[in-house]
Amino acid sequence: MNAALPTQIHRAARKAIVTALAAALLCALGAIWNRPQFFQSWLVAWIFFTGISCGALVIVMMQSLTGGAWGVAVQRLAESAMLTLPLMALLFVPVLIGIHEVFPWSRADALAAHPKWQHKLGYLNPPFFALRGFFYFAVLSALAFFIRRWSVQQDKVVDGPSPGRRIRMLGAGGLVVYVLCMNFASTDWVMSLEPDWYSTIFVVIFMAGQFLTALALMTALLALFAGHKPFEGFITTKHFHDLGNLLLTFVIFWIYVSFSQFLIIWSGNLPKEISWYLHRSASCWKGVALFLMAFQFILPVGLLLLRGMKRHRERLGAIAALIVVVNIVNVYWLIAPAFHPEGLRIHWLDFATLIAVGGFWTALFLWFLNRQPLLPLHPGEGLRHV
Repeated sequence: MNAALPTQIHRAARKAIVTALAAALLCALGAIWNRPQFFQSWLVAWIFFTGISCGALVIVMMQSLTGGAWGVAVQRLAESAMLTLPLMALLFVPVLIGIHEVFPWSRADALAAHPKWQHKLGYLNPPFFALRGFFYFAVLSALAFFIRRWSVQQDKVVDGPSPGRRIRMLGAGGLVVYVLCMNFASTDWVMSLEPDWYSTIFVVIFMAGQFLTALALMTALLALFAGHKPFEGFITTKHFHDLGNLLLTFVIFWIYVSFSQFLIIWSGNLPKEISWYLHRSASCWKGVALFLMAFQFILPVGLLLLRGMKRHRERLGAIAALIVVVNIVNVYWLIAPAFHPEGLRIHWLDFATLIAVGGFWTALFLWFLNRQPLLPLHPGEGLRHV
C-alpha cells in the first residue's frame, strides 16, 4: 500500500458505505420474506456494534483519568469510535419497529400466557422502552461530543490553560453515568428477551464484553496502522506490550464474571434462574459455549501470557482481531437462544445484518478518524517516555 494512510482510510470508508448499502438492500428483502428473523438478526448486529461504541467511550474516559502511553496511542481511534453513538441511536429504530417480533413482553398473546409478567409492565412497555433507549444514547453521545471537542481544543493550545482538567472531570462523572445507563440498557436489550430470568451480575458481563471488544479492535487497528505515518516512529513495542497486558487482564476478568454468574445460578438451582443456561446448553448451543471457552478465554490467555506475543505487532494484532470476531459469537450466544432455545439455527440474515450495520458503523468511524490528526498533537508525557 503506497498511498498515504488518510487516503487509504478515505477509500476504505467509501467501500464500507457501498458494502453497507448493498447489505441493507438484502436486509430489506429479507425483512419482507422473513420479518421475525430479520429483526432478531438485526438486534444481534446492533448490540455488537453499539457495544464497541460504548466500550470506546469507556477507553477514552478511563485513559483521561489514568494516563499512560497505551491510551494516547489509541486515543484518536477510540474517539472516532465513540462518536458513532448517534448512528447507533438511529439504527435503534428498526429494533423499535420490530419490538413485537423480538421482545415477548410487548405482545398481548405472550402476556396472556404469562400472567406474572403483568406486574413488570410499568417498566417493560414499548413507549417507556423507546424513551429509555434514546435517553441512554443522548447522555452517552453528549459525553462523547464534549470529550472529543475538548480533546481537539487541547491540540490547539500552545500557551494558556488546557482543557485537560475538564476532560478528566467529565471522564470521572461519565464513567458513573455509563455504568448506570448500561445497568438499565442490559436489562432492556438482552435480559428482557426472557422476562422470567434475572441476574444482578449480568450488567458486569455486558460491560466487560463491550470494553474488551473495543480495546481489542483498537489494538488490531493500531497494529495495522503502526507501519504508516504518523504512527511510524512514535508507536513502540512498549505500547503494544501495555495493550497486550490490558487485553490479558480483561479477558480474564470477562471469564471471571461469566463463570461467577454460572456458579451462583448453578449452586442456587432455582428454576427461573437456570432456565437461561438450559437454553444456552441445549443441543448445538453447548458447542457454541465450548467454542467461546476455547477461543474467547483459553487461547487468548495462553497466547497473551507469552511476552513475545504481546511485543510483536502483527501477532498481537492477530490475537486482538480473534477476540473481536469471537465476541460476535458471544453476543449471538447471549441473544439468539432466546429465539431458538431448541438449538442453533444460523440464517443468512445473521450475516447480512452484521455486514449492513458494520458497514455503516465502519464508514462513519473512518470518516471521523480522517477529520483530525491520527495522533494527538500535544500528548503530554504519553508518547515521550516509552
